[in-house]
Amino acid sequence: MSKLNTLSGGYKGSSTKVRSSNTRPPVASPLKVNADELIKKIKVWHADGILDNKEIINIIQQLQTIV
Repeated sequence: MSKLNTLSGGYKGSSTKVRSSNTRPPVASPLKVNADELIKKIKVWHADGILDNKEIINIIQQLQTIV
């Protein structure tokens, strides 16, 4: 009789521990935006010159398309 070669033939005597580098990233909690804080930030950005009137109008128009 001939010797039967199996898939486990080369692994006899070794541990069955799974060695995998496939790890899942931690699941982040969903982002919750406080509308009052966002409004305050936009007012500060406008006062500091970071946002001008045209940009604020653009933000308002984009928000109106959502509702």
